[in-house]
Amino acid sequence: MDLKQLQYFVVSVESGSFKKAAEMLYTTQPHISKSIKNLETELNVQLLERKARGVEVTESGKKIYEYACNMLVDASRIHAAVEEDEKVLRVISAAGDRFATLFGAYCEGRAEKNLKVWYRDSTVEEIFPSLHHRTFDIGFFYADQRQMIAYLQMIKRKHLEFTALGQTEPILYVGPQNPLYGAESVAERELKSLKYVQIQDFYNRPEMHLMEGGMDYLDYQNQRQVMVTNNRSLLTQIILTTSLANISSARFPDILTGSKDIHAIPIRGMKNRMTFAYVKRLHGDLPEEAKQFVEYVKAHII
Repeated sequence: MDLKQLQYFVVSVESGSFKKAAEMLYTTQPHISKSIKNLETELNVQLLERKARGVEVTESGKKIYEYACNMLVDASRIHAAVEEDEKVLRVISAAGDRFATLFGAYCEGRAEKNLKVWYRDSTVEEIFPSLHHRTFDIGFFYADQRQMIAYLQMIKRKHLEFTALGQTEPILYVGPQNPLYGAESVAERELKSLKYVQIQDFYNRPEMHLMEGGMDYLDYQNQRQVMVTNNRSLLTQIILTTSLANISSARFPDILTGSKDIHAIPIRGMKNRMTFAYVKRLHGDLPEEAKQFVEYVKAHII
């Protein structure tokens, strides 16, 4: 038994899938499956039940899971003690490319100060276990009010602490070929006249939840969302060269907003907004480098 096997097991339990665990841990699904199978053989007990849509922890696995979590936390504390004299910044984010650019600008200013940096893009759901198991020190994300109810429950279960940094709203982004290109603002009803290119999994993201009153979800998914991609450069190119539009956060948009030919158009009638926040472990202070980065973020998002 080794720590890597325990890490694979814990993340598989929490993600409910070997595939998701492999994505989070930068390895392959067969490697995760084989490692856990070897662990089960060594312990002579079935830890996970393999199902068509993922994995489910067994009763015996639940007991091992608790011990494994404690061992991983203790191991991370040992590493932290060794690194006490080093400057280390570990950030995980679900806030998009503009936030990543902000992070890069912060690191540029500290490149000569021997700062060791870990940065990872992720989903919000991946942030909480990563902090809980001390893989990262601080996580940034944004969510609407409905999502926050579920997220706050996860945060409490993982013994994390939530801090709101500000609010933002969805914005319509269009290029020169779009009929609304010259508009100063748009009403929600006008959104139904457009077709969209969106980032992958946008349908489940907070921007779409805020549009609930003005757009029919099924109509949007079946007819309005013409193109879906996880590549932001391609998304930006499509907006610039076609009539397809994009809806994303005003503060951290999915598109690369350096082009002057892409117009950001406010949407009138928006009553709900999205909260931009960070989470950290409940017990103990943030490392000094993480504290400094939080202050940098506060100074640059206003």
